[in-house]
Amino acid sequence: MVAKDSLAKEILARVLTDKVRERLFRPTGEAIGLPGAAYTDPDFFRAERDLTFSRNWVCAGVAGDLPNPGDQIPFEIAGMPLLLVHGNDGVIRAFHNICRHRGAQLVAAPTQRGVVLCPYHAWSYGLDGALLRTPSFCGPGVNTHDGFDPSHHGLLAVRCEMWGPMIFINLDTEAAPLATHIAPLQKRWAAYDFGLLRGGGGLRFTLEANWKLAIENFVERYHLPFVHPQLNSISSVKHTLHITDGDAFVGVGSRNFAPPPITPDHLLPTFPNLDAESLTKAEYVELFPNVMIGVHTNHVYAFIIQPIRVDHTVERFEFFFIGDAAMTPELTQARQQMIDLIALVNGEDIDIVQRLHIGCRSPAMDGSVFSPVMEDTTHKFQKIVVERLLADAGMAVG
Repeated sequence: MVAKDSLAKEILARVLTDKVRERLFRPTGEAIGLPGAAYTDPDFFRAERDLTFSRNWVCAGVAGDLPNPGDQIPFEIAGMPLLLVHGNDGVIRAFHNICRHRGAQLVAAPTQRGVVLCPYHAWSYGLDGALLRTPSFCGPGVNTHDGFDPSHHGLLAVRCEMWGPMIFINLDTEAAPLATHIAPLQKRWAAYDFGLLRGGGGLRFTLEANWKLAIENFVERYHLPFVHPQLNSISSVKHTLHITDGDAFVGVGSRNFAPPPITPDHLLPTFPNLDAESLTKAEYVELFPNVMIGVHTNHVYAFIIQPIRVDHTVERFEFFFIGDAAMTPELTQARQQMIDLIALVNGEDIDIVQRLHIGCRSPAMDGSVFSPVMEDTTHKFQKIVVERLLADAGMAVG
């Protein structure tokens, strides 16, 4: 880890020079954004992987990915092979996806079974990670020896906690609990009971662009009239609100989000006990580093970003509706309407975000400028990126 940290510091010092940091931390209307190298340099991406995605709470999926005991799903965070497992006790846990014998990858594709089984020498582990069997470890039919204690060789756990239906993991054993990370945003959304959320479908996209560009686009609405005319017609940029008061989140919202219903008789249920203002409001917040959450009166979505390479990002949307009453067959079309709207909007965004990445390859891309009225949120996100990177590397911002 020391060698990784030293290398990361060298990379950060090369890209985030004194000049870059000074310009970025000016007031929004005077600031100059991150240079193209922050989006296209593979070394900078590796530093983000080793710092940002290894030392913060990262959204790894949703509970609906593992609905039943025995469900097992492999995934990667920061280039590390990890494993999510739904235990017999109903708890979703995360482990390093390696056998404690020789380090073979345990699970290569989603599966459902009562144990975690290594395909190499058939070592098996309980759904809680405990080592159960080491067949013929000391010769045919001899499974163990007196000096081998199975309790010392269970799967290596990774911190795993839930917020509503969302699964978060953290590779840093010293990091503060998830509750601390989400507390300010949870307070902001105290009127919305995430315990009522019911999974209602998802979307998948791939993006030939850096992960940060997808988020920067998400947290500003300046582009709505030009890129999203249909969305702007039901959620006009004129009704935009900006959310910049958090240390680990930033976003935007609409004071008047009003998509037309399928029919007056097919209205999706809303969160209970919302005040009049909240009944027409929608908020879209990026919880650092990799999940954007859209909160509406009658549905919520989690937009999860998985950086694969410096120029390749996987995006997934998971949609949630309010209570069991929202999941009836009569409301299928109403639920699909919301999903179709996001499919349209994100499809329109993909070309723009990929063009941004192409532009970042140019040596002329020394940094962007920001609208002081419409892009303080994008500016705030870039500052969070830099502040977290430098803090995780043990470096000062100034």
